[in-house]
Amino acid sequence: MLNTIDPNGSLNFLMRILTMEMKKKIFTQIRLKRIAAFAIDAVIVSILLSIVYRITGFANFPGVLTEMIEIQKTMNEAASQDAIVQVMALFNEAFLQSLLIWFCYDVLTTLLLRGSTIGKMIFRLKLTHINNKKGELAYGLFVIVRSFFKFLSMFLFQGLPFLISVISIFANPNSLAAHDRLARLVVVNKNVVTSLE
Repeated sequence: MLNTIDPNGSLNFLMRILTMEMKKKIFTQIRLKRIAAFAIDAVIVSILLSIVYRITGFANFPGVLTEMIEIQKTMNEAASQDAIVQVMALFNEAFLQSLLIWFCYDVLTTLLLRGSTIGKMIFRLKLTHINNKKGELAYGLFVIVRSFFKFLSMFLFQGLPFLISVISIFANPNSLAAHDRLARLVVVNKNVVTSLE
């Protein structure tokens, strides 16, 4: 029996393979750009935290460090337990204040820069509705909800959500983190969004 190759069928099959490979490459690029954008935003927020601390004294991580050094010096068992409780309370307060500053940065830059934080803007990424619907009020509310859940989970689980988000971004085909799914938003290349409009 001879195997016959349908010229149109093999061409369609080849095109599907190429299209799948291109999609994988695009989504891998978006994922890496998204992590790099997060790192840039983290540096910017660190600078903002430093400025806010110098002006207001809030997000007092230097105070936490000072208290920890004092505990190490004394090492008295009874006194150190009370000091550890005080340091943890001071740390939690500073951590919450830093998350509030980051939340404000995230929401304000995303709304003012039309879907991008400064990090996303550098990498030409944009936050948009999953189904590309328009509506500025709804979009603004979705951005606030997204940021709220993102930072609430960071406060409750302190660091673990970042790892879960990175795994989630790489694990699903649309590169959605849990907070993206909750708010029905997606991070895309600005070039792709512009060409769709």
